[in-house]
Amino acid sequence: MAASALVDRFGRPLAAPALGRVGGVTRIAGSHRGTLAGWWPRRNTDSSASRERDVIARRAEDLAANDAHAAGLIGGLATNVVGTGIKPQSQVEAAALALTDEDAVSELRDQIEAAFSLWAMRADAGGRMTFDMLQALNIRTTLIQGEFCNLCVNMADARGGLPPGRHFSMALQSISPQRIQSPFGQWYSPDVHDGVKLGVFGEPTGYWIAQPDMTGNIPFGQALNARYYPANIAHRPVVLHAFPQTDPEQFRGRSILAPAMKFFRDLNDCLDYELVGQLVAAAFPIAITSDMSGLLQGFGNEFKDQVRFRPYEERVADVQPGSVLELYQGEDIKALESKRPGNNFDPFVTRILRAAGAAAGIPYEVVVKDFSKTNYSSARAALLEAQRVFRCYQQWLIVSFCQRVWRAVVEEAFVRDMVKIPQGAPDFYEAMDAYLAVSWIPPRPGHVDPTKETAAEIAAIEAGIATYADVIAARGGDYENTFRQRKREQDLARKLGLSSASASTAARPSAREEEPEGEAFPRDAAPEDQQAAFGSAARLSALERLRPYLASDEIHEEHA
Repeated sequence: MAASALVDRFGRPLAAPALGRVGGVTRIAGSHRGTLAGWWPRRNTDSSASRERDVIARRAEDLAANDAHAAGLIGGLATNVVGTGIKPQSQVEAAALALTDEDAVSELRDQIEAAFSLWAMRADAGGRMTFDMLQALNIRTTLIQGEFCNLCVNMADARGGLPPGRHFSMALQSISPQRIQSPFGQWYSPDVHDGVKLGVFGEPTGYWIAQPDMTGNIPFGQALNARYYPANIAHRPVVLHAFPQTDPEQFRGRSILAPAMKFFRDLNDCLDYELVGQLVAAAFPIAITSDMSGLLQGFGNEFKDQVRFRPYEERVADVQPGSVLELYQGEDIKALESKRPGNNFDPFVTRILRAAGAAAGIPYEVVVKDFSKTNYSSARAALLEAQRVFRCYQQWLIVSFCQRVWRAVVEEAFVRDMVKIPQGAPDFYEAMDAYLAVSWIPPRPGHVDPTKETAAEIAAIEAGIATYADVIAARGGDYENTFRQRKREQDLARKLGLSSASASTAARPSAREEEPEGEAFPRDAAPEDQQAAFGSAARLSALERLRPYLASDEIHEEHA
């Protein structure tokens, strides 16, 4: 049967499409003419990428240790991302565990959090850092070297005994990511890339960790005594290695300082040279000139080169503060003037720091901690932009580090019977995900105007678009602990006969209850008068709700 051809509305076959294609214009971005003539980017091989990463990491460490602006950027990011620690809050899924008793669920959550807090105080295998400190160290290491690496070590002895003061066998050992290196003989292995052994889908299945020599150095490419560690044993982690991934096929991390590293280095050198110029200018350097041409007319050139009108032992080598120089005949003093720094020095420094901050995603004002040239709106915009970056790093650290540690520690707490399973609930391994559900509370962000932001939070709660849990978590707190503490404070205040602001606020009638009646809000008044009176009452009600958060003189002024 012949294939049916497409026809038009008159039954005639449609014409075949025209062959060929008109080419488009060339793109300057893909050309090699003009200023782009010498732009030939090269791609790294595995070996060159390893060498490049090692150099970047060393330079980043040097900047973080010796450059004021780089150190400020790294320190500011680490402080705002982790601060005093990202705190866990157990979110045991009661429905999945078939638990209907709220008290039993609350007690289960408290037991889990208490067990994790007990471990967190001795999280470091070396006994020097808590879990919060390890968070700060890991984010700082990530910002400088582009990645962090922790080993989950077993502190128990051969008989299962634990060292004094420890209640868990698991502890974390922080090691330098520079120790992850491919051993000698594995450089060209298809499944080993820069010290990371990969699976069939590109997932890390193990790591080669080199042992430094007695001097603390690891010769690049000569990690002869590297030891292999599996990434996981069953479902438990052995090596916690993570980095913010920015490329599709990326196996190791890169420093946040890498894009702006040249800017930091050049600016540091420029500031050093300008500082030397300022020191020289502050020393008030002078030059003593002598006009001997008129006095040496009758002497030959040989004698002219040897004549000294000022004795050698009286030569002016330096000038002390407050000194008065006595000049010889024909001598004159000329001050050496320094025209540095120039008028464009401050704009130049500002521009370089703006570029460096932009490379890290941080506004200039936050990088240099300088808000002197900003108003409220611009300062708030800068802080909000920075907080977006902080939240991204917080979420990355939670997923890559905190969550994995939580699961391993809480599992051991159940195995050691530190957490009692409620009656009727399934076994831990039957509903592991339900028992291990958790939310993480980051540190409280700063406030530009606490009064306005508190008023906005109150309005959001009253409008039903936010909860107390949302607001308290945004402030870095736990709403359950906050409510319990408020209850204790109210009970104690009631017992001692004291008045509390919260009690008076709760007892205060709402806006509808405060609606004026009688002469204050006459029903027979004109519509415009009723509207004005109602608006005044609404403003008064809003101010009354904000009374605990505003100074009394502000309320009085608004009333007036």
